[in-house]
Amino acid sequence: PQALGTPRDALRARPMTALDRALFSISLQLIALRIPARKCNAFMQALQGHVLQRPKLKPIQPDGEQAPCTTRLLLLDEGIDDLQLTKLPDELRDYVAAEGGEPVRHSVTIGYDKFSAEQVLRRLLPEGMEVPSAFEQVGHVAHMNLREEHLPYKALIGEVLLDKNPRLRSVVNKVDSISNEFRVFPMEVIAGDEDLETTVRENGATFALDYREVLQAAAVAPRRGRLASVERAVLHQVYWNSRLEREHRRIVELLRPGEVVCDMMAGIGPFAVPAALKGNRVYANDLNPQSAKWLRTNVLRNKVGPRVRVSNSDARAFLRQLLAPPQGATGEPAAAAGEPAAAAAGGAEAATSAAEGAGEAPTLAFGPFSHILMNLPASALEFLDALVGAFDAETWHAPLPRVHCYCFSKETAAPEADVIRRAEEVLGCSIPGAEATVVRDVAPNKLMLCVSFVVPEAVAWRGEGGAAAASVRGGGGEAECAVSVPAGQGGGTVLQIPA
Repeated sequence: PQALGTPRDALRARPMTALDRALFSISLQLIALRIPARKCNAFMQALQGHVLQRPKLKPIQPDGEQAPCTTRLLLLDEGIDDLQLTKLPDELRDYVAAEGGEPVRHSVTIGYDKFSAEQVLRRLLPEGMEVPSAFEQVGHVAHMNLREEHLPYKALIGEVLLDKNPRLRSVVNKVDSISNEFRVFPMEVIAGDEDLETTVRENGATFALDYREVLQAAAVAPRRGRLASVERAVLHQVYWNSRLEREHRRIVELLRPGEVVCDMMAGIGPFAVPAALKGNRVYANDLNPQSAKWLRTNVLRNKVGPRVRVSNSDARAFLRQLLAPPQGATGEPAAAAGEPAAAAAGGAEAATSAAEGAGEAPTLAFGPFSHILMNLPASALEFLDALVGAFDAETWHAPLPRVHCYCFSKETAAPEADVIRRAEEVLGCSIPGAEATVVRDVAPNKLMLCVSFVVPEAVAWRGEGGAAAASVRGGGGEAECAVSVPAGQGGGTVLQIPA
């Protein structure tokens, strides 16, 4: 073991790319107080701020030179280096003497297991390099976003994280940004097990997901050169972010008993499954086939099949299908949006993921929905145009639903006003009573927000009866709004409708 001069001299090893745990066996030369065992708590309280503080090293140690039950050694701070305790205040020296404390020299050998991940990496990485200790944990998988400067040391970083976090079995690093319609991104396994199928608990539900799909790096188009040295990449098949647990809970807590939810971009079910566990019923959809697959799995795992209908479709097509007349052009019931043929044929998995009596009404089987969730922050605002002319005044007799649309803003002064303005631009109408909630910081000068509002009467209704329906239901307000109704939902005409 090697001795230390001062704490800052501890093991400033040369940068390395392989982990040598033996380098972390060091000897601390300390001053300790031999004290009566029965007075340990009193000494600890009196000497607060002057006792050794090191992770995983208890300041009270057995006294090997005395009978095991009569005395203990209280390890003092490393800055106290003489038996006269000259660096203690006078009143504390008097207290030690009065209570029978005896200053002694004591040597403590500590090894690799006593250092935190940050301490280990700070001593192994080049001096001045930021220590990448932060990661997101999803089950047994740690997900990191390493900087370019960290990449030569990625295996070392991953190995240290596995050592210091016993619940982890795999460490992955994101090697490119989210840039596709499925919200997935390539990553590499930098340490541990390559089995990336895992489970995570959130808001009373258990979610299973799988990162696996091994690809050759050449199959992933590099955009910033980060993939040039990656021999094997893993495509993160589904999206999950544990930092959104509080936001998932916030929305679910807004739901009242009996309300039905339309989750247009449901992922693997972070909103849909807890809502169903609460007793609400959910139309849940995701464009990503893998997300839809794991959504079905999680619906079954949490035993909420009768309260969740799962679809795998484009979000706009999904909403149109839900709001379409219950009979198709041939007079047969319309198939659920994106429902595979095997599911429509009545497979066991589809049966448990569909409404009770699914064959009777495969569209609005649960009845009208009260909430619409649009959880695709990078582009969900663009999907708001699907609400224009989406509702039929002849068949929709419930209140118009409340929308919760997630988005990003780089407007630092007034991000809430920014996202509401952008939502109004897409809808082509002002949004009375719109609210914007900051969800979290995503990056410097970039926030994730949730815009919530009731679908405006002025844009909701389709067909020739839309203007009349808006006038009757909206109360005849004086403000006007120019609404462009998409083709197929009103002939592409521009209506001047009271807002």
